[in-house]
Amino acid sequence: MSEAAARRAPTNHVVVADPDAEVRARVVAGVRAVAGSLGVSLSVAEARDGTTALALMGERRPRLLLCEVLLEGISGLGLLRRIRSEWGATESEANRRVITLGRRQPLPQGATAVVFVTTMSRDSDRYWGLREGAFAYLGKPFTDETLQAAIRKALAASDGAA
Repeated sequence: MSEAAARRAPTNHVVVADPDAEVRARVVAGVRAVAGSLGVSLSVAEARDGTTALALMGERRPRLLLCEVLLEGISGLGLLRRIRSEWGATESEANRRVITLGRRQPLPQGATAVVFVTTMSRDSDRYWGLREGAFAYLGKPFTDETLQAAIRKALAASDGAA
């Protein structure tokens, strides 16, 4: 495998970013529940702000980022834009993927799937998050079942096996 391909290869790392420790713990528990049901090992790193999340993403090259939109330092949308620029998707490509989300379209090889778990839960917020290229957008409060379903689908898409 070439060095560039190795850098893009999906990892078993997940980053969870939320300023609320209780929400982070609940999301981490959801990741671990899905990992257990799938029989995979996932390493989970936590961040309480966008700057820390970005540093963790640089170190770990996660296959999944679950984050609040409203983060200090770098917003969740800012993180998403950096991820999208790394896998080279233009805005129209991101929009085309959003249109086909119901079909669980795979992400580009090595792309990090982004799931927003956020207090910004109006329809217009959801629209803009998905338009920017988020894989899923969950408003708070959320159920464990909804969270785990989004995690399961995002992991499948990041494998290219959706």
